[in-house]
Amino acid sequence: MNRLPHLLLASLSAAMLVSCATAPPQLAEGQRLIAEGRVEEGLSLLETAAKTPPFRPEAHTLYIANRDAVVTMYVRDGDGLRVAGDFDAAELRYRSALRLNPGAATAQTGLDATGRDRRLADKARAAQAALAGGDAITAERLTREVLAENSSQRTARALMKTLADRSEDRPVAEPRLTAALARPISLEFRDTPLRSVFEMMSRTGGLNFILDRDVKGEQRTTLFVRDTSLDDVLKVLLLTNQLDKKVLNDNSLIIYPNTSIKQREYQELVTRTFYLANADVKQTAGMLKTMAKSRDVYIDEKLNLLMVRDTPDAVRLAEKLIATQDLGEPEVMLELEVLEVASTLSQEIGTRFPDQVSASITGGATDPTGSLAQLGTGSLKAFAANPVLLLNLRKLDGTSNILANPRIRVKNREKAHVHIGEKVPVITTTSTANVGVSSSVNYLETGLKLDVEPNVFLEDEVGIKVQLEVSNIVSQLNISGTIAYRLGTRNAATTLRLKDGETQVLAGLINNEDRQSVNKVPLIGEFPLLGRLFQNDLRDKAKTEIVLLITPHIVRNIARPDTVPAQLAAGTDAQPGTTPLRLAMNGSLRLELGDAALA
Repeated sequence: MNRLPHLLLASLSAAMLVSCATAPPQLAEGQRLIAEGRVEEGLSLLETAAKTPPFRPEAHTLYIANRDAVVTMYVRDGDGLRVAGDFDAAELRYRSALRLNPGAATAQTGLDATGRDRRLADKARAAQAALAGGDAITAERLTREVLAENSSQRTARALMKTLADRSEDRPVAEPRLTAALARPISLEFRDTPLRSVFEMMSRTGGLNFILDRDVKGEQRTTLFVRDTSLDDVLKVLLLTNQLDKKVLNDNSLIIYPNTSIKQREYQELVTRTFYLANADVKQTAGMLKTMAKSRDVYIDEKLNLLMVRDTPDAVRLAEKLIATQDLGEPEVMLELEVLEVASTLSQEIGTRFPDQVSASITGGATDPTGSLAQLGTGSLKAFAANPVLLLNLRKLDGTSNILANPRIRVKNREKAHVHIGEKVPVITTTSTANVGVSSSVNYLETGLKLDVEPNVFLEDEVGIKVQLEVSNIVSQLNISGTIAYRLGTRNAATTLRLKDGETQVLAGLINNEDRQSVNKVPLIGEFPLLGRLFQNDLRDKAKTEIVLLITPHIVRNIARPDTVPAQLAAGTDAQPGTTPLRLAMNGSLRLELGDAALA
């Protein structure tokens, strides 16, 4: 409850709107109880004050603000407890929030999520118990059910990683035929029909073989087996004779030709639904059709949903491939600091004499305004600018710093744009015969424009494309009644690669102007020392530099999936996802088909 006063700052400010003369005493008492941590008692008093006639809008607003603040705190605490696995405490928090506000949708959603997480946690513990008891098949089934509902469930992810590591060394066999197929046998056949071979294997291994009508039972083969498991013998025998099998029960199989027509007749298909959290559903569907040769794939872009209908082996392969692609996109926080350092120096020292002197005879034009000084009298008069002599002693020295410090959070390989400046209106007038004159307004962006595009790498480094442009209005032009602007601009574009938290300084965009002019009185101003009294020196110096500091902070990087090994067994080109054909080393086997032999 120590965070509650911070959550109620808004409500405390709202209390100042309540008139002390007309406010019921429950308002002050309720606020005092809430500040002391007795939240529900205080809210009860505020509710009483809000519902006591006559109706006071300010009291009702104060009660609603306090209630919503407390409900938000309860929901946030419940979310933290639920993530930590303390479901009982999280449920109490959510129910407390619903007791204060039965219509709080966030609290009800959190309560439903707590029930789901509790159920998934129980199922994950059951999978752990099954694995500890040696039942890896049940453990894998339960783990997949948990991950299908919540792909980030920690216990299930750790358990799936354990199962994936064990599967590399686990012998592959049909689950319901494990005992029978693991039995070692010794057989010797020379140029024997397949029907007879299956009959002998049935007697020796205690299995029932049902042959499809298209199986050529009279096809002959030569087989020499010693102390080799029936599973290995059956695999090689079926593969070399273009046959396949379907398990019916714990000791019965159907043998059929391995053709596309027969596969469609005998192979059972399953449908799996994938709700993708991060990956693009179209790209994922294309990946499955290319890598897993998935037969039927349906996508729903609105729900980011992917449905696959294929053999169980192919669906398991699709699940592993999706797990390697459905990863959160990296994000990076770019801390930018743009500094424009400008210094100006303007100096004017010396004496200025009139540039022109005019003369007139008596009776000529005079200067009624007094802007001209009269030199001489009589019939010939001379006029010069008034004043005749001007002494300039001026020096202006100034510095300025313009600083911008934006922070931008950007997804991987997405562009971010920053504009700090102003938009100058430019009016364009168009005259059309027999129509009239029309005007349009366009806006010209000036100031600082910065475009950045980050690329986050797995090594916690960020590659950044930077485009910087600084522009300003140099002068305003009037062209045939139309206002135009002359712009000064400085541009820089580069690509750099930084570590997380490393700062890079981009500088050197310098604009240096140095102008100097001297006004002299002809002839006299050329003298070495005396000439300084008849000169006016004017010097203007301006220097500006743009400095950009950029620091990337990786918010989230790509997390390699820990539930899927880096190398997957993908089956064969004809049957993706099937288990690899391997023979145990505890025996010897030789199989001959006509002139070919496999040893």
